[in-house]
Amino acid sequence: MRVLVWTAVLSSAAMMIGSALAADAPDRARRPWIDLKLCADEEARQTEAYGGKWHWESGKYCDHAIVLDKDGLLLPWTTYDNILKGSMKFIEQCPTVPTKYGDDPWYMVTSALTDDGKFMRNQNCQGNHAYMGVETLTRYYAYSGDEAAIVPIRRILDRVLLYHTPADWAWPNVPRTQDNSPDGEYTDTYSEPDKIAAAGVAYIKFYKLTGEEKYLEAARGIAKTIASHVAEGNADASPLPFRVSLQDGKVLVPYTSHIVASVLLLDEMVRLGETGDGVYQAKRDLLRKWVLDYPVKNRLWANYYEDVKDSTQENRNQHSPMETARFMLQRPELDPDYRQHVPALLAWVKDRFGKARRHGATSIREQDGCFSEMGSHTARYASIAAMWFGASQDPQYREEAKRSFAVASYSAFSKYSHDDVAINYVGLGYVRPWFTDSYFDYLTHILDGMREMPEMAPADADHIVGSDSIVKKVTYQPGRIEYTTFEPQGNEILRVTFQPKTVTADGKELPVAKWSYGEYRGVPGVLQIHRDATKNVVIAK
Repeated sequence: MRVLVWTAVLSSAAMMIGSALAADAPDRARRPWIDLKLCADEEARQTEAYGGKWHWESGKYCDHAIVLDKDGLLLPWTTYDNILKGSMKFIEQCPTVPTKYGDDPWYMVTSALTDDGKFMRNQNCQGNHAYMGVETLTRYYAYSGDEAAIVPIRRILDRVLLYHTPADWAWPNVPRTQDNSPDGEYTDTYSEPDKIAAAGVAYIKFYKLTGEEKYLEAARGIAKTIASHVAEGNADASPLPFRVSLQDGKVLVPYTSHIVASVLLLDEMVRLGETGDGVYQAKRDLLRKWVLDYPVKNRLWANYYEDVKDSTQENRNQHSPMETARFMLQRPELDPDYRQHVPALLAWVKDRFGKARRHGATSIREQDGCFSEMGSHTARYASIAAMWFGASQDPQYREEAKRSFAVASYSAFSKYSHDDVAINYVGLGYVRPWFTDSYFDYLTHILDGMREMPEMAPADADHIVGSDSIVKKVTYQPGRIEYTTFEPQGNEILRVTFQPKTVTADGKELPVAKWSYGEYRGVPGVLQIHRDATKNVVIAK
């Protein structure tokens, strides 16, 4: 996302981010290329419109009065539940624009909106809308039981499915993941394998949610193509390139550190029993080893954002190391050294992108080439800190997560919001809303935080705040919760308003050793459930 966009780049690379980087002069000295690479059209526009990106009205972050605790440390301006519901209400009720297909919701056509939440055309990133949308949906549906949230994500996936590549192309049966002529028709002939793989993960998870085989079949085609292109890789060329011509296979950009998306895809296939005759596990492990041998060690976390045209290894970002850390925490058995790697990755991101402090809160900037504080990336960092707190029980990470989630809250519900429908800025340093950074790649991190820190969820309502499985169906009634999972074994964490009397799984009472209710990490009203070979759970007062 970001200032190096395909559609509007200032001709003068001399316009720099100025005041934002002045406070980070030592960092700029070690990254002198920024002065040549950064086209600050968005910076200049926001400076003119707002008198400087960080010069919000005194006592406010974005459009909200700053809230502090008794120690002067930052608190969220509203509840996270309010942010989730208001943001999803915007997605569910998104206005439309005419296209070949009729009246398309804006997220089908464009990636970004005007400052005040009106339609504008910008290079679309439908691959990310698919992946991040499903990541948010699967968490939010379990949390809320909101069936309406499924509709927009299905719409995105079904449109992406229409534009898979022909079988005789060099990259066959894969989606076009960005659209340079934003019109709701996804016909670009180049793409990025990490976004292709991420779309495959989205298909798999949506299949788990809905049971619809067409999504699994689409994922099979993607996995086969991704696996066929995996090479050994080295310091200059990753095992899968960053950007390719889909028809003839020409490599346009050879290096990306964002290999974790392809690891995720092949790992999901293996866990479903779809082994590709053993190829998928072997290629998954080759990819995983390359990540550990190269970017984890040399910190060349570069080339993720699809709208950065002149990609370079010198343009580091926070996205790839944090999503790599997330996978390490979700699948620790695949990295024996994850207890060293995860805190090291958190420290690196904080050092390079998190020097901005907001009343004790670490606020994270996106990438060297768009060095702006953004809510989604701050929430991503917070979610990994929260997950690491869960794994390590080190309270300093809980505190770090708490404050970073707090600063991320201020980008939600801009002054252009109405009727409980949230128009969200990207963050303190970037006004213009994006469907990824303001919604799909923002809400998912808040929901991940709730699992580790259930105090973020409301105490006066019932919610599943975490599950090891995709929750296929859930209903919330006073004193009763029913849900069905895809996987037959796993764990759920709920924050509930009542003390359960019985918990049944597949019609049989669950032994008390398999569930507990009470205080969890100092938070009251938390129910923990462990399932073995069961999918259907009923909790009753």
